[in-house]
Amino acid sequence: MPVRLVPVVGTALGLVLAVVLVIGAAIGSPVLAAVAGGLLGTAVLAVQLDSWRRVRSLRTYLRDEIRASRAPAQPAAAVAGPSEADLLGAVQLLQAQYTGRLDRMQAALDDALARTGSQADHDPR
Repeated sequence: MPVRLVPVVGTALGLVLAVVLVIGAAIGSPVLAAVAGGLLGTAVLAVQLDSWRRVRSLRTYLRDEIRASRAPAQPAAAVAGPSEADLLGAVQLLQAQYTGRLDRMQAALDDALARTGSQADHDPR
C-alpha cells in the first residue's frame, strides 16, 4: 500500500468504526458498541505505537548523524573557492533584484496614494 494512502485508509477505518459504535449504541446493542469501541481503541493504540516507534528511530538516526558529523573529517582535496569576480557578480545581482523590488514597491505606493487622493470622500487626517 502506498505511503500516502495509509492516513486516508486509517481515517476511513476510524470513521467507519465510530459510525458502527454510534449505531450500536443507538439501536441498543451493547455487544456491537463494545466490539466497535474496542476495535477503535485498538486502532488508536496501534497508531500511537507506530508513531512512538518512528520517533525513537528518528532520534537514533539523528544521534548517529550528529556523532558522525563530530568525527574528525578526512582531509579533502583542495577545492578552489569562489573567485572575487563570482562574489562581485552575485552581490551585483542581489543588488539589482533588491532595487527592482524597491522600484515596484514605490510605484505601487504612488499609485495607491494617487487613487486615495482622487476619491471625494477621502478624509485627509
